[in-house]
Amino acid sequence: MSIPEENITQRSLEEVLPESFLGYSKHVILQRAVPDVRDGLKPVHRRIIYAMDELGMNPDKPYSKSARLVGDCMGKYHPHGDSSIYDAAVRMAQPWATRYPLIDGQGNFGSIDGDGAAAMRYTEMRMTPLSQLMTQDIEKNVIPFKPNYDQRQKEPIVLPSPFPNLLVNGGSGIAVGMASNIPPHNLREVVAALIFQIDHPDVTLEQLMERIKGPDFPTGGLIIGSQGFTEAYRSGRGKVIMRGKAVIESGKNGKNLIVITEIPFQVSKSTLAAKIETQAENGKIEGISEVRDESDREGIRLVVECKKDADPKQILKLLYKYTQLQETFGIINLVITEEGTPRVLGLKEINRSYLQHRKEVVIRRTEYELEKAKARAHILEGLVIAINNLDEVLHIIRSSKTPTLAKAGLITRFEFSEAQAQAILDMRLQHLTNLELDGIRKEYADILKLIVDLESILADVNKVYAIIKNELKEIADKYGDDRRTLILPEDAGDDIDFSAFEEPEKPMEVLLTKKGFIKQMPTPTRKSQINAVAFAFKDGDVISEQLSCTSKDTLFFFTHNGKYYDAKAKLVPEGGAKDKGRAVNNLFPLPEEERIVAMLSLREGKEGQHFVFVTRDGQVMRSPVKDFLNARTPEAMGLKDQDEIIKVFLSEGEGDLFLASFQGQAIRFAEAEVNPMGRKSRGVKGMTLNAEDYVVDALLIQPAADGEEGDLITVTEQGYVKRTSFDEYKPQGRAGRGIAIAKIDAEKTGYLVSLIPIGPKEDKILHIIQAGGTVTHVEAQSLKRESRVKSGAGLVNVIINDYIVHVV
Repeated sequence: MSIPEENITQRSLEEVLPESFLGYSKHVILQRAVPDVRDGLKPVHRRIIYAMDELGMNPDKPYSKSARLVGDCMGKYHPHGDSSIYDAAVRMAQPWATRYPLIDGQGNFGSIDGDGAAAMRYTEMRMTPLSQLMTQDIEKNVIPFKPNYDQRQKEPIVLPSPFPNLLVNGGSGIAVGMASNIPPHNLREVVAALIFQIDHPDVTLEQLMERIKGPDFPTGGLIIGSQGFTEAYRSGRGKVIMRGKAVIESGKNGKNLIVITEIPFQVSKSTLAAKIETQAENGKIEGISEVRDESDREGIRLVVECKKDADPKQILKLLYKYTQLQETFGIINLVITEEGTPRVLGLKEINRSYLQHRKEVVIRRTEYELEKAKARAHILEGLVIAINNLDEVLHIIRSSKTPTLAKAGLITRFEFSEAQAQAILDMRLQHLTNLELDGIRKEYADILKLIVDLESILADVNKVYAIIKNELKEIADKYGDDRRTLILPEDAGDDIDFSAFEEPEKPMEVLLTKKGFIKQMPTPTRKSQINAVAFAFKDGDVISEQLSCTSKDTLFFFTHNGKYYDAKAKLVPEGGAKDKGRAVNNLFPLPEEERIVAMLSLREGKEGQHFVFVTRDGQVMRSPVKDFLNARTPEAMGLKDQDEIIKVFLSEGEGDLFLASFQGQAIRFAEAEVNPMGRKSRGVKGMTLNAEDYVVDALLIQPAADGEEGDLITVTEQGYVKRTSFDEYKPQGRAGRGIAIAKIDAEKTGYLVSLIPIGPKEDKILHIIQAGGTVTHVEAQSLKRESRVKSGAGLVNVIINDYIVHVV
C-alpha cells in the first residue's frame, strides 16, 4: 500500500529529535529512574508500598502471594509489565541489597550469590513495620494525590515517610543523560543528624558528619578513607573505596587461610569466588591452592587456602588489586526535588528537604485532626444542650408526627444546626442513662482540650518540630541497629589485621516475657543486681525465660505448636532492669497464634547434642541438634490434636528426664530410654496420665560429679512451697504413672504449678508470681527439706480468687 505524497510531511532531524527525545527523557527521569528527595522512593517502589497498604498486607497479617500484589499494582498504578514490579519488590525484600528491607518475603527471594528469585506464583510477601510506617496517617490528607494512568484511581505523589528513607536505604537508577547512585546509611546516625539540624538550622557539614560517620552498607565491609564521601556530602558527588573484610587463619598442614567474612556492597559472592579462581589459574595471583565457599546461615565464609610457602598478606594485597574484594562506589546524589526537578544535592540540602516535607505532613495532619475535632465538638455541644433540656427535647420529638418535623422543631427551639439536630434524633435510648450522659459531658470537655492543644501546635512551629523529633527518635530507638560498615583511615595498609576489629565476645543475660517481649542485659555480677530485675509488669506480663549466654551464641526459640526459630544473641535489643524489652517479632516473624515456651542458647551444634521435647500429654522426643541448624522449614516436633510442647532441653544424652503432672504425679527415667528421632517426629510416651490430668512442668537432671544431685522445690497454686531431695525420686521405666510428688488438696494447696531444681549450696531466690501480679520472693536456702508425701509450707499469701501462675 503506497502513501499519497500529500500525506507525507517533511521535517528536519534537528526539529524532530528534541521534540521526541526530550519528552521521553523527562518521563524516564521523573517517572522511572530517580528517587524523590522526600520519601526516597521511585514511582514503582511508591506504588508497590501503596498497593500493599491498600491490600492490607500488614506485618501482623499472614503472607500473601506476590502475584496478587504485582497484579493489583500493575492494574491500578504501574502499567509497565509484571517483571519490573516484581523485580523491584524482590530487591526491597533482600537484606543484602536493602539496608532496612521494606518487604518481608517468604520463599526463594534469591541469594547474595546472584541467584534470582523464584517466580511470583511461588513466593509470598507482606510489609515490614518500616514500610507500614511509610504510609502512616495517609488517610488524614497529609500528602497530595494525583490521578492514575487511566484516571480511574488516585495515587500518592509522595508518601508521608516518617523516617528518612532516602539516606537510610539509598537508591540508584540510570536515566537519560544522568544517573543517581545514593549509598545507604545507618538509621540511628541519620536520625541523630536530623534532630541536630532541627535544633541548629545553620549546622555545618563537619557537625553533621560527627553524627553520620559515612555510608553503612547492608553487607558490612570496610570503607578506606573519608575524603570521597565527605566531598559527596558537600557537593553531591564523590567516590567511596569499599573492601571486603578478611582475616588470616591457620589451616591444616601448615597452610594459611584467608577467610573473607564480609564482601563489598552489590558484589556477588559466587562471582567473587570465580574471579579469585580465574586469577589464580592465569597466574596473576600466585600461591592459592584452593577456594572454598563455607558460607551458611551464620554468615559469609569464603576461604582462600594458600600454599605452604605462600605469603598470605601478599596474596590478600593482590586480591584487593585484581578482584572485586575491593570496589569503588560512585556517589551521585541526584534526586527529584519537591518542585519536581532533578538536582544533585549535598547532605545538608537533602536533610533540609526531608524536614520540610515532614513539617508539611505534621501540619496537614494536625489541621485534619483539628477539623475532625471541631466537627465532633459541634455535635457534642448540641448533645450537651439537649441533655440539659432533656424533658423539653423529648416532648418536641414525641409531639412531632415525622422526623423531619421533629428536626425542624429542635432547630427552631434551640437554634441547632442540621447536623446537631440529626445527631440528637439518631441518639439511642441507652445514651439517656446517667452514666452515658456523664460520658458525653466528659467527651465534650476532653475534645475542647484537644482542640486547644491542636491549635497551639499550628500556632507554634517549634511544637511542630518537637513532634518531628519525637517521632524520629521513637523510630530510631525501635528499629535502629549498630553500624555494620567499618571506616578506616586513608593510610590503612593492605596487610591490616581485620581480626582486631571483630566484636569481642561479651557475656549477657537474655530475658523473654510471656507476651513475647525480649531484651538483653549485662550478666549480673552481684546478687543485688540479679534481684533488681523486674519479673512482673503493670500490664500483667511476666518474665517466662531467662538464660545466660554470650554475644557469639545463637538463640533457639520453640513454640507450643511444635515450631522453632533462631536468631543471633547479639541482635537482641538491650534494656534496663525495669524495661520489658521489644517484641520478639523484631528478630524473626512470629505468627500471632504461636506462643514461645522455651529459649535455648547454642554456640555450635556438637555431635551427640540433642534437643529434648516434652509435651502436655506426656510425649517425649529427642532429636539431634544438627538437624535444626540448616533446616529450611520451622517444624520441630509433630503433635497430636490438642497436644502442645511445654518444655525443651539441650542435652548431651546422659541425664534423667523428670516429668510432673498438674494433679501431683511425677516420673523419673533415663534420657537414654528415648531413642533419637528425626525432626518432625511425634516422639514416644514418657508418662501415662489420668483422665483430665496433664504434664505441667519437666526437668532434665544432669549427673552430678560429686554424686549430690541437690533438691527439688515444688510450688502449688495456693502458695505451698516444699523442698525435697532428688534421692526420693528413683528412676523407673518410661511410660509409667509415676509416684506422688506431694500431698495435693485442690482447695487447701491447689494443684502443682512449677518445679525448681536447686544445687546443694546454690543461693537462689524464687520469684513467685500470682495471676493478679503480686510477686513474693522466697530464699531457697531458707526452706527445710521435707518428705515427698508432705504438702509443704504455705509461704505465699494468696489473695482470695487469686492463684500462683508462674515462678522464676
